[in-house]
Amino acid sequence: MSARYPAMTKINVVKAQLGVILILVVVYFLQVATPLRLHPDTVILLSVAETAEQGGGYLYHEQPTVFPPGYPALMAFLIRVNLAHIWVIVSINVVFVVIGLLAVRYIFVSTGESESSVLGVCILSLLSFVFIKYSAIPLTDTFFFGVSMGCLALMKKAVSSPLDWRRLIAIVVLVIASVCIRRIGVALIPALLYTVIFPSNRGLYLRLSVGSKATILLVAASFGAAIVWVVRTTSTFMDFSSILRAHTAMDSALGILIFRLKELGEIAVNVPYVALPWMVQDSIPLIGILAFALVFAGVAWRKERGVIETYFISYVALILVWPFYDPRFWLPVIPFLIAYSGLALKRLARAELATQILEGYVMMFVIVGLVTLASNTAVSYSVSRFADAYGAGQYHSTYCAVWHCSESDSAEVDLDALHLLHYYK
Repeated sequence: MSARYPAMTKINVVKAQLGVILILVVVYFLQVATPLRLHPDTVILLSVAETAEQGGGYLYHEQPTVFPPGYPALMAFLIRVNLAHIWVIVSINVVFVVIGLLAVRYIFVSTGESESSVLGVCILSLLSFVFIKYSAIPLTDTFFFGVSMGCLALMKKAVSSPLDWRRLIAIVVLVIASVCIRRIGVALIPALLYTVIFPSNRGLYLRLSVGSKATILLVAASFGAAIVWVVRTTSTFMDFSSILRAHTAMDSALGILIFRLKELGEIAVNVPYVALPWMVQDSIPLIGILAFALVFAGVAWRKERGVIETYFISYVALILVWPFYDPRFWLPVIPFLIAYSGLALKRLARAELATQILEGYVMMFVIVGLVTLASNTAVSYSVSRFADAYGAGQYHSTYCAVWHCSESDSAEVDLDALHLLHYYK
């Protein structure tokens, strides 16, 4: 009988974790009551969607943007079928968060990680302020997260089982879809090559006839050309090139490094940089260094390294040359950041004191996440006080033109944003 208790305990822990995840997802869905939450990218994306639906192409004020067509195409479809409502958009965001986390669960469980550990990663991801904040804003991040994680799950299945051409076609389609949603979707291409070249029956490709190999290469080249054409004709790299032209290579590299360390530090403490006390802000880059070291120690110590690590390293390599700052850039790989750093901490926390410190940190992360989620929900249901509760920054005067504000400001109203607030009211 006694031998049954550990197993029973594990089952109860897993059930409790599943219950927590279900509750968190329900709270995420409560955000459907929010009014439109403006963000500079949101204004462009929704404006482009409206132009595209009217047949004017994927343009913003008759000019190409830096955004691929995937998200504006989805929004244009919603407009066409009269479903372009905030509650629908937020629901889609949450659905893709859930899809992404289901894929993350499959990815790590299939590599031998315990169900409890993986569900813990999912819980901490849902309590990350980055997921909480951006799941309620019409942006590409959660959409990309769901699609890219689904693609990785199929890749993981492909490299651990006999080659299935239907699965391979689905993977290629999802890679193209990911690139059409976010430019950094190209980070999936090295993982795709790994999937094709190193499947479990890796000798199969070598045994194919010359004609079959030529056909595969031709199809792959066609898909590659399609990706290049879609991105080139619907988006630009004006943002990237303009920043680099304005700075020296050394200044750009140093600035990018500081950006990434600040973002990782914010994610580690689970609090946005601007919300931290000034005496803590100076320490955020140092915390980012520690987080960076833990993550890559976890990658190095993993027993199995394959398609998932190929994608993660490719993603990080690309983000390390991206000259802009925003912690949401890490959203698609936050579960990996948590999982890899957790693996490293598990190996380092041998002493009882270290274990207690780790447990204290996780408790702090959870408490801060719950406070953030509660605050986010309060903003969603603030109704007439939304303009003041949201803290819209540059859009405060625009919100004041639609809702009552306790204090107005003299900043100019953004006419595009004002139109969207009336349209999605």
